[in-house]
Amino acid sequence: MTLNGKRPDLDAIIALIPPKARVLDLGCGDGELLARLIHERQVLARGVELSEANVRACIARGLSVRQGNIEEGLADYPDGAFDYVILSQTLAYLDHPTPVVNEMLRVGQRAVISFENAGYWRTRWRMLRGQGIGGDLCSGEARARAITLPQFEALAACVQAKIESVRLFAGDKPVRAFPTWQARIAIYVLSRAQAMV
Repeated sequence: MTLNGKRPDLDAIIALIPPKARVLDLGCGDGELLARLIHERQVLARGVELSEANVRACIARGLSVRQGNIEEGLADYPDGAFDYVILSQTLAYLDHPTPVVNEMLRVGQRAVISFENAGYWRTRWRMLRGQGIGGDLCSGEARARAITLPQFEALAACVQAKIESVRLFAGDKPVRAFPTWQARIAIYVLSRAQAMV
């Protein structure tokens, strides 16, 4: 999702990542976020991307990215190999998100996941007018799953993850009241919940 050609979630994600962290970006696209993290936070960054054209774009930027399907797992990476694993605006396109989030929490200390909230009032209004969610069928856009904030929080509980923080936005403005209705973009930071003793 872009707003005037700009992804509003990227600045918020970058602000979450401490300098010099080890970062893995899943579904990294053309590498915009990875490049900014390296430049602005001096992180050690890696990426995984399905699209061959996007992998080539990342390599042209000098980024360390491999082509792969994140739904097939992250067996190439050992437990705890990264401080942060990012899934930015990709969750809606996964057929099986639960195993991906489990793998994120296995290879990273924290998972940062951003998505467009299908409960946002403008999205609901669009559906009520019969316009559906996402682009029209001629747009060429991939099918996307509609995700609401309560659905994502249920996923976090399902994988036994602790929600460390949530950042919600309508455009580039933070949302504080009525988040299920007013938030267009959600960014969650998850960690593995500690076993109760």
